[in-house]
Amino acid sequence: MKYLMLIITVFLFTNNTFSQNTIIADHVQNFKLDLKKSSQSSLFFSENIALTVDASASFSTIAVFVDAPFSGNLQYQLEGQDWQSLSRYHEANHPTRAIFELLFLPKKNTSIQFKSDQGLPADLSVRWLTLTTTDQIQHNTSSTREDCDCPQPDICGRDCWCPSGNCPTDPTPVATVPSHIIVHHSGSASVSDDFPAVVRSYWDFHVNINGWDDIGYNWLIDGNGIVYEGRGSGTQGAHFSCMNAETTGICMIGNFETATPAPTAISTLEQLIAWEACDKMIVPADSSNHITSGALLAHISGHRDGNDLPNSCSNTVCPGENLYPLLPTIRQNVRDKACLNELVSTTEINQIPFEIFPNPSDGHFQISGDLNQIADLQLFSQTGQKAHFIFNENGILNIKVSGLFILKIIRQNGTAATHKLLVY
Repeated sequence: MKYLMLIITVFLFTNNTFSQNTIIADHVQNFKLDLKKSSQSSLFFSENIALTVDASASFSTIAVFVDAPFSGNLQYQLEGQDWQSLSRYHEANHPTRAIFELLFLPKKNTSIQFKSDQGLPADLSVRWLTLTTTDQIQHNTSSTREDCDCPQPDICGRDCWCPSGNCPTDPTPVATVPSHIIVHHSGSASVSDDFPAVVRSYWDFHVNINGWDDIGYNWLIDGNGIVYEGRGSGTQGAHFSCMNAETTGICMIGNFETATPAPTAISTLEQLIAWEACDKMIVPADSSNHITSGALLAHISGHRDGNDLPNSCSNTVCPGENLYPLLPTIRQNVRDKACLNELVSTTEINQIPFEIFPNPSDGHFQISGDLNQIADLQLFSQTGQKAHFIFNENGILNIKVSGLFILKIIRQNGTAATHKLLVY
């Protein structure tokens, strides 16, 4: 039979080979496809699958993976369209699963077929998710800190983008103290402006396909400039190529290899970064050692800045050719915000830098450089309180309690340098 027309009435169904974290308010179907070698070529084809979607649904997605190592190339074809390549998921790190990028399907009824240039070592697993239309009522929340003048933007919390309550948070969250902010794009081009549902589809993909405990990002921003809370502030995410500690991950929704981010979204990104920088005492235009990667990174970096580092588990073009070049301007715009005047005034300008090592340490640090240029030292805790230290004429700095600290080295000419110090 040349075409197996699998007419699927969308209903809630969970295959035992998949996670049980299915979103009840939406509809999911899991099935497997056997790709067979063509008699007319060396390629392998699946049957043509007809998908019948409720016209009242917001949109649907297709996620595919192979539960075995697979190095071949996979393509897909929608009804009436040309064959298109299906890229590997740019943040996939599942130990036994080859995962491909999430597909957003047109709202109309359609069909899909797959082909590969190699035989698959296992069936192609397919997860078809149809998302119900989300109430657009925004449950906005924000928070402030007494010692931080930058306000947190209003956000769409989890009860906003997942009103059914069936997108649980990580049951075992890991706290982290971010020293770097990592900017991403989602990579998948959504066909819907129902962005709460789009975020919900990312949660399903990250949890049920990639095997994570929650959506990977700390924050997401849509094309209208609305912020969505993922894992939130101070919780370790799953977004920076297995080097997630000491980072906050912000995802701009869209594929910015091909599209251009909206000015409204960029403005919100700068506001969110300013709040995170103020809240975590991150000097936005500076760079410092990122402990987990072992590399010197700009405090506002793109995902691709983690490529080829010793501790990286993936390479990527994220956040895309049309967003990544904007990062220098974003850094400068954040630095220039009035609410960050106190923090950014410490940025080192046209000076030979001081070096501090080892960092992290047990509380004993060596400061190298022209010590005669030091007029004053100021040490602050992560919460902005002045902290006690001992400093001698040989450049030895001693901090007696553990934690994360900001050291301001004020020169005789009035300029200053900042350093983030970790005492274990």
